[in-house]
Amino acid sequence: MKNIALKTDVTFDELLAAARNKFGAIRFEEVKVGDQIFELAQIADMPAYLDKLVNKARGGKKIDLPLWAKIWPSSLVLGFYALKFKASEGAKFLEVGTDGGLCGMVAARRGYEVVIADTDDDALLFSRLNAFRNGLDEKIRMNKVDFSETDFEEKYNYIIGCEILHRDDVAESLPGFIAKHLADGKDSEVLLAMDKKRGGKKFFEQTKDSYRLMRQEVPVGGNSGEAKSIVSLVRMGVK
Repeated sequence: MKNIALKTDVTFDELLAAARNKFGAIRFEEVKVGDQIFELAQIADMPAYLDKLVNKARGGKKIDLPLWAKIWPSSLVLGFYALKFKASEGAKFLEVGTDGGLCGMVAARRGYEVVIADTDDDALLFSRLNAFRNGLDEKIRMNKVDFSETDFEEKYNYIIGCEILHRDDVAESLPGFIAKHLADGKDSEVLLAMDKKRGGKKFFEQTKDSYRLMRQEVPVGGNSGEAKSIVSLVRMGVK
């Protein structure tokens, strides 16, 4: 069945019902990026949902952890950058490997055209839900993507993503995808953010000859009792 998040005529209530049907209660958490406030859907009882996944695994079924459901420090760093940096006039943004769509929503609220793409149906469901919740659904399109095969036949001035390089298959196929979809011109860039410990070595080895690269390490404080993390913010422009 077609992913409900990709339906043009879907409503917020239908999306919320689909999320509740699979994940149980859904709450919306307020997230601040600079002076902008967004509400992001969260699984209300994550431990209970993870228990369900563990029980499935005991039956020999493969499980996929809902990594897209977490508000990662890297998404806050990239979101703040997307809020403040000077984008080219009329720019088009493609967010890959969604963080609940936070960074794409930041760009959309600034008035830019945004497409959010992910390999995971549930990640797209939550991103579409968030776009509705924040009054941005008419400004953002959702697309299912396979980085090794998909061709949107469209180019974007900025391709952005958080924690997208932790999977080897993505790190290996993403360079070709970027080459097809990053618009020509000196202002076009790839903007990535990730925990410093997840360095994406394979990806950067493949792209070092084609792109100029600037990396900034950003310390991010955690909640009480949590250690501070270091987020790598990477900007890549065509040489």
